[in-house]
Amino acid sequence: MNIVIFGASGRMGHLLVQQALDHDHEVVAYVRDATKLRIIDTRLRVVVGTLDDDTAIEQATRSADAVIEGVGAVSDGTRRIVAAMQRTNVRRLVAVSTCSVPDPADLPDLKFKALVAFVKTAAPGPYGEIRRAAELVRASGLDWTLVRVARLGNGPATGRIKTGHYGHGIVDLSITRADMAAFLLAQVTDRTYLNQAPAISN
Repeated sequence: MNIVIFGASGRMGHLLVQQALDHDHEVVAYVRDATKLRIIDTRLRVVVGTLDDDTAIEQATRSADAVIEGVGAVSDGTRRIVAAMQRTNVRRLVAVSTCSVPDPADLPDLKFKALVAFVKTAAPGPYGEIRRAAELVRASGLDWTLVRVARLGNGPATGRIKTGHYGHGIVDLSITRADMAAFLLAQVTDRTYLNQAPAISN
């Protein structure tokens, strides 16, 4: 498959690009600075651009089979990516989100409620952006999945990934970036969570 990854030069983005290549996908990595992506592969194409560059975003998405978007704290970037996908007829969108984004299937949970309240107070800007980005994805009309996580950690992939909704006693606070990347990549072809917002953790 031809997969476009936005946010490819970040710590999780690197892992995601490498995992996609390891699974023999063709990858388009959208980055602001190409020197920060330290992966060389004949199946990798790098597109340099910012999140307000509609031309570069459309160039990246053209001919893609799926898009993985890891820039949810920049809602205007999400809006532009969604618009480019609509123009280029790309249907599958897998987007990173957080526990700050609610879902109707969630139940009250004091642990997550306290974390979200802290984020809302300490970082109101990113809190508002991630919620606006999620609204844009849900209203996009695309084949979307929002992958919600509370906290990312380092360490190798464990292969032990819990999925569910907050408040049901299944999902915990954190997941490694390697496991998060593996789950995101799997959603490109897995339709289990189509038009849903699963929460995940280790």
